[in-house]
Amino acid sequence: MERSQKDAEISQLKQALLLAIEMGLRLKFADEAVGMLSEISAINDVKLLQEIISQIPQISSTDELRKLYFRE
Repeated sequence: MERSQKDAEISQLKQALLLAIEMGLRLKFADEAVGMLSEISAINDVKLLQEIISQIPQISSTDELRKLYFRE
C-alpha cells in the first residue's frame, strides 16, 4: 500500500512540475515551446524536471533548454 501511495505522490509531483514547465515555456517562448512539451512530458526524472524549471529564466533559446534533457 505504501508503494502505491508513493507512486501516486510522485505522479502528482510530476504533473505539477510539467504544468509549471509548460507555463514558463509558453510565457518565454510562446508557440515555439509547444513542440518541446511532448518531449519534456516523457521525462520521468523529477530532479531533471526541477532543473528544467530552474533554468527557464536563464535560457535564451529552446535549443539551449533541449541540451539539458538530451545530455549524453
